[in-house]
Amino acid sequence: MQGPPRRDPDEEWPGEGRPDGAGRRRGARAAVLADARRGTGLAPLLAGRWPDLRLGALTTGLSAALARELDDRRGFLFLPVGFALGAVLYFAAPQEPLPYAGFMPAGVFAALAWWRRERAFGFHLFALLAVIALGFAVAALQVQRMAHPVLGQTLYAAEITGFVESAEQRPRGSRITLLVTGFARPPAEPPQRVRVTLSSRKPPGVGAHVSLRATLGPPPGPAYPGGFDFGRAIWFDGIGATGFSLGRPELAPATGPPPWGLALATWLDGTRRAIAARIRAALPGEDGGVAVALVTGLRDAVAEPIEESMRIAGLSHILSISGLHMALVATTVFFLARALLALAPELALARPIKAWAALPAFASATFYLLLSGAEVPTQRAYVMTLLVLAGVVLGRPALTLRTLALAALALMALTPWAVLDPGAQMSFTATLALIAAYERFGRFIAAPPGMKTPLFAVPARYLAALVLGSLAAGLATAPYAAFHFQRLAPLSLPANLAATPVVSLVVMPFGLLGALLMPFGWDGPVWRIMGWGIGVMLDIADMVAALPGADRGIRGMPAASLALLSLALAVLCLARTRLMLLAPALGGLALWIAAGTPRPELLVDAQGRTVAVRGTDGRLHVMGDRAAGLANRFAVEQWLSADGDRTRIGAKDIAAAATCDPLGCTLPLADGGLVALSRQRDSLEDDCRLARVLVTPFEPPLVCAAELVRIDPSRPMGGLAGYHTPEGGWRFVAARPAEGARPWEARSAPVAPEAGGGARTPPPLIPAPPAARQAIGAAAKGALPFRAPADAFDTPDTYQPGTDGNGTTTEDPPEEEEPGGG
Repeated sequence: MQGPPRRDPDEEWPGEGRPDGAGRRRGARAAVLADARRGTGLAPLLAGRWPDLRLGALTTGLSAALARELDDRRGFLFLPVGFALGAVLYFAAPQEPLPYAGFMPAGVFAALAWWRRERAFGFHLFALLAVIALGFAVAALQVQRMAHPVLGQTLYAAEITGFVESAEQRPRGSRITLLVTGFARPPAEPPQRVRVTLSSRKPPGVGAHVSLRATLGPPPGPAYPGGFDFGRAIWFDGIGATGFSLGRPELAPATGPPPWGLALATWLDGTRRAIAARIRAALPGEDGGVAVALVTGLRDAVAEPIEESMRIAGLSHILSISGLHMALVATTVFFLARALLALAPELALARPIKAWAALPAFASATFYLLLSGAEVPTQRAYVMTLLVLAGVVLGRPALTLRTLALAALALMALTPWAVLDPGAQMSFTATLALIAAYERFGRFIAAPPGMKTPLFAVPARYLAALVLGSLAAGLATAPYAAFHFQRLAPLSLPANLAATPVVSLVVMPFGLLGALLMPFGWDGPVWRIMGWGIGVMLDIADMVAALPGADRGIRGMPAASLALLSLALAVLCLARTRLMLLAPALGGLALWIAAGTPRPELLVDAQGRTVAVRGTDGRLHVMGDRAAGLANRFAVEQWLSADGDRTRIGAKDIAAAATCDPLGCTLPLADGGLVALSRQRDSLEDDCRLARVLVTPFEPPLVCAAELVRIDPSRPMGGLAGYHTPEGGWRFVAARPAEGARPWEARSAPVAPEAGGGARTPPPLIPAPPAARQAIGAAAKGALPFRAPADAFDTPDTYQPGTDGNGTTTEDPPEEEEPGGG
């Protein structure tokens, strides 16, 4: 975002008597440097002189600091911030905006920026507003461009045919993604892709056309209001339903040719599997599984204890192919190619071998992107690598904040939903912090130009660079780890200091060398050297994870706090004047909002099978439709994690406070009232009389004194949270609206007619409507006769937990589906 610089009419510009472009830039930079010497940056604070905190002085100082930032041509760096803000505003909208609505304000603000182009402050203000509106508009347009149907409600024993687009092994069974080619009984809006969990650990190969019977449902929403929306995340992968298979998939003849992209995916998957087999043959066991993940992106063989140990130690970023891996691959190929070209003196002296070496580095980065599955962090790293290599070819500075800004704009323009992805958020912020840290403090680490570095100083400089990089990246990504995963890794700095040299000097270089030697059959010894490095890395992770205080769970924070912390980080890294003082103010406001956010007293999962109640000890206690596996249910893990109580995940006494019998369960509230979960219809009369809150999938009695929360299990829409109101009542908040208002949310639609029957509209997800609650209360007092509307409580009478709604028993999936999870 660059406009004309500010000019004082009485100012004499350096150089000629007229303020040409070069003179303006020199004058602006000279003014900034002079201001820094006079103490307009952080120099006064470091010298112990605090700024004037009066409102007028603060306003004047901030305006002057902003003007100096713009004069120093740093406005462009804030373009990605404005674009991301616009995209976030689109995704946070409660209703779907019109596809082209954002372009109108973008055009208006752009015209105003052109109108105010002679005044720097007005120009940049309107330009920033135009970029925010453009981010909103591009996000809306891209979402509409890829819009696809979402399954409206659960389909039981549905017969599906389709091409296998991806296949992965899981700890229990496997999982495939099908490009659907047909339904035996198609729903009103059939999804284009479905993700199905299989009981077998040997899924069909990518590219196969299969037929199977599966129970499918809408992609689940968040486990609690404000939680991560797994259904939205996989919707952007093109998936409109998830479920589990009721048997083995069978190969079936296709009715038409596969899409052209599937042929490439089949070849890439075969290549990945072949490389994985060669690695496992030379390197069996856990080390081989990690090696396969680092080289091919296949994380099937990485054991959960290893992943958990890496997460606790703050080393999980090593397992996710992103900037570190892409940079090591491209850098190794670049220097190897340049060294080979330098062996020919006639080329080294007369040709631009540095630019030529960038070409094989680009080719290796492209192949690594495709081989690893092209996840969002890998895409970000690939774009950054291309820009760096382009800078090398053109002779420009390679890794700068402007390069990162261009990469962020390119990625968000193509995939604006990347602003919601935890991996992309942490990847960009870590890179931003690294570049900003080295720009500010790198001069204290690197040797001065022209000075020869003593040999003994090289390890010290390398260690200092590791400390600076690990500290900057760890602090920058901590807010996102706290928001998405409710955990911090306080010992990540020593873990990264110990593991990064092994990964950079042994694991990744020998992994690349093994891939290059594979066609010649000499890759085995190289994989074993890589495995030794992986073993050292895993020993470091295990040692750090075993230390006291290594895993620190914290309470979940609201999205507003994360937005403020992100803005604080951007200001801290991008600003060079006293604008940096806004960062602690924004951070303090974010923490104040997080501290004042109330915790729910009641939580209900999407199927109404699991309920959590906050007891007198302030902790969550759980009850469910059955006791088996209750502590390990996905919703329970999410609730405990968001409550900052990770140590109780999987605890056997998690349901000790519940009182259960075959008809249902009850849990006491902090004030002594009861919350009831009905397992059988026969429990409803007593539950209505004794409980303060009743959670049920059944039609309640006409007179019920309890607060009703009725869940339709056939339409899981996300979790539900209950809060006490000052008046002594309850306020219920759903993670998603009952009627889907956004493209990734399931809409209420009649299911396809069954044989001999008509279409059926499913009942809504409640809490019961206020009018119905008032009528129930009036009926209880005998003031008027009341009968619930027929369409309000329409769950079949034969519903029982573990049945399909028609009385037919079904089995639970071999593994509880975690949509979008790994």
